[in-house]
Amino acid sequence: MAKVSTEQQPKAVDILVEITERAIAFRFAERAPSLSDVVRVVGTASRLLRYYNVDECIEIENAAVLALAKKRQLVS
Repeated sequence: MAKVSTEQQPKAVDILVEITERAIAFRFAERAPSLSDVVRVVGTASRLLRYYNVDECIEIENAAVLALAKKRQLVS
């Protein structure tokens, strides 16, 4: 199983990050989302994209959560 690096994110991770950012902007307009909120929204967006390979789905979700958490400074 190949690891997804943050320097060379595949197109699927970029798409999932964009969808999640839009959903977070809509859902959490009045407050900043926590890390658990980000994880929940990423999971929902991932289910909507219907990835059939479970291992690939987990890799993409993890990479998207990590990218969003770093972008929002939830982790260092």
